[in-house]
Amino acid sequence: MAFIPGIEFRGRQLRVSPVIGPEGALRVALWSILLAGAAYTTTDPDLWGHVRFGLDILRDGSISRVDVYSFTSDRVWVNHEWLAEIIMAGAFRLGGDVGLIVLKLATIACTLLLVDSALRREAIDAPIVRDGAGAIALVLTMDQIRYVRPQLFSVVAFAALLWCLTAARQGKQRWLLLIPPLFIAWANLHGGWLVGGGVLAVWTLGVAIAGDWRLALWCAAAGAASLAGTLLTPYGTELWAFLRETVGFSRPDITEWHPIYEFGWSGWIRWGVSVGLAAAAIVLGGRATRQPERIGCLVALAIAALMVIRLQAFLGLAVVFLAVPALGRAYQRARARAAASTRTGMRRLTRPVALFAAATAMVVVAINVSHLRINRVIMPAPGAVAFLNAQPPGGGRVLVWFDWGEYAIWHLAPRMRVSIDGRRETTYSASLQDRHLRFYFDAPGGSTLATDLAADYIWIPTSAPAARRLDAAGWQRLYHDSDSVIFGRASTRQSNAPLVLAATADTGIFPGP
Repeated sequence: MAFIPGIEFRGRQLRVSPVIGPEGALRVALWSILLAGAAYTTTDPDLWGHVRFGLDILRDGSISRVDVYSFTSDRVWVNHEWLAEIIMAGAFRLGGDVGLIVLKLATIACTLLLVDSALRREAIDAPIVRDGAGAIALVLTMDQIRYVRPQLFSVVAFAALLWCLTAARQGKQRWLLLIPPLFIAWANLHGGWLVGGGVLAVWTLGVAIAGDWRLALWCAAAGAASLAGTLLTPYGTELWAFLRETVGFSRPDITEWHPIYEFGWSGWIRWGVSVGLAAAAIVLGGRATRQPERIGCLVALAIAALMVIRLQAFLGLAVVFLAVPALGRAYQRARARAAASTRTGMRRLTRPVALFAAATAMVVVAINVSHLRINRVIMPAPGAVAFLNAQPPGGGRVLVWFDWGEYAIWHLAPRMRVSIDGRRETTYSASLQDRHLRFYFDAPGGSTLATDLAADYIWIPTSAPAARRLDAAGWQRLYHDSDSVIFGRASTRQSNAPLVLAATADTGIFPGP
């Protein structure tokens, strides 16, 4: 085994090469560059909430069903990601923003180890193929692993599911026993277990079509036990009802749930690469790749990812586990037939260049691991929070821009409460979410929301259509900067406050300001 260049096992003996050869140096450079890219982390709008809610659970020793952060929540809080939030809060408590980045890298490492193990089991001996497969896995799942969020755990769990299914197809049915406990954990971490359940069902049907009824029964039993296991959450059947009501292919208010074709060429690249690799594997891979269960899963995920770009990560992993092995074997056969001819001069040049690239990349890794950057493209400048925290007691209702809700919860609670945040349907009804969208974009039915909610402040982007209307509707600008504007009711004492421009230092590092 030589997953780490320069180190290998021969039998039970560990052998460390004193000098890394050109190929080993290239591998070190590749993984250093990939690690530098994977370590780069920016905030997702929900990160503040995930960590805050996890810290609350650790503090209280229980999962709250009552929302204390919003003054409008009209649903019982179903926190279906509670276990992921505990893990994230624990990482933050231990290491701050560095702890969160290390947690992210740990989940990525687990995924890559599963990929490497599956490829070894498929007789992929060439390190360059396994390295390439790991790189492909990183690139094709990048949209889900660039942030610290519960979706990371779905990526690992989906990789583990595919690892178990491919092992069972090779005659090792005992690994199917791991699937039910996997789903028990998955159901408490993130709602992506629904995708895993669908893939398990398609795989079982494909195995039955292939005529392997014994394995199909094993898979069906694992699936039934897994479905029952998803009831082992704090919510029981309530979680099923919640997911049935909220999960679907049509969620227009969430960018990640839009179809790929709405994102232009950037949306098509990863999907096109995934489908291209799958098609090439089917053509070149022979009967082993043309098994009904493999084709069925790939086709189903390709269609699903086409409709919802968020599912691209699942398609990418499926391609790596189900299609890349066939391409790897084809490469190994071609390489065995080809004559090796590498110029000595090039070999001598390769190693120092690769090691220099690796050293440079590791410097970048050190910087990226120590900086969880606040994404100011979608998050407000810190001056607005400083202004709200400086206001006198008494006005605690903030009608806030949707994406800023959990950022506001972190910095303003418990003194102020928000009108909405990224928890969406776990806390707010569809009608309340719709009214906020209508208010922001000055659509019919939204203009009276602030008055109906008796909001003390309105905090929205400067460019929001509602800002122009509020100027003419009697609301007074109390603060503004290049990102956001805060309005106050003209009848309150805040109406006489001076207009404030941003002067707060921006650390740019989570949790801010």
